[in-house]
Amino acid sequence: MEFSFKDILNIIKKNIIFMLIVAILAAAGTYFATALLVSPTYTSTVKLYVNAKINAKTSYEELNSHNYAQKIVATYIEVLNTNHFYSKVAEELPDKYSATYLKNNISFSEVADTEVFSASVSCNDPIDAKTIADAVAKVAPQTIKEQFESNANLKIVDEAQLPKAPTSPNPTRNAAVAFIGGLVLSLIIAFVRDYFDVKIKYDYEMTVLCGLPVLAAVPEFNKDNKSGNSQNTKNNNKTKAEA
Repeated sequence: MEFSFKDILNIIKKNIIFMLIVAILAAAGTYFATALLVSPTYTSTVKLYVNAKINAKTSYEELNSHNYAQKIVATYIEVLNTNHFYSKVAEELPDKYSATYLKNNISFSEVADTEVFSASVSCNDPIDAKTIADAVAKVAPQTIKEQFESNANLKIVDEAQLPKAPTSPNPTRNAAVAFIGGLVLSLIIAFVRDYFDVKIKYDYEMTVLCGLPVLAAVPEFNKDNKSGNSQNTKNNNKTKAEA
């Protein structure tokens, strides 16, 4: 059995109410589940700059200094993403923040084509997020200075701010995705149900599937509820098929 464009439109038309109900229920359920059951997450970010201590006198030397700083950004991130660093950060914080907790809630990322990288702290409490980010900003330069005897150090270029709104979850976005997913799912169900329906649904199926010519067709009739009498409205309705 093949679906033509006309078949697809007919299936959508017949199941449009069903599709909308499924999509609306999916969107509403997802929205309230996200808003009521999922704990919000707040993120505070601090940005650090790799300062290469090279007294560049020419543009070539300045370019080399820039490239050198870019290359060691990844190395610095690896050094900071260690249990040793998280333990030192935990020492700057109250006892409720363990090194394991910090490792699970702190993430480092490079800023493309720059000497800057960021440390993002995600917690269920905005104050916790900022408190940890401030500790990272304090301990990170010290750790790098202890580990490397190089002409580069870390400087804070953007201090952590207290998050005013959660970064996740986003109930509206999740509801929109669920609405689209509900439409797609209900459309698939409608196609499957139509595929396994063996009844003759359209006039042309008599000739296409059965090989039988349509000799006559019964037109549609509407009832006039106001008069209480059945009236023949065939002049205003087209027949389903021609003899």
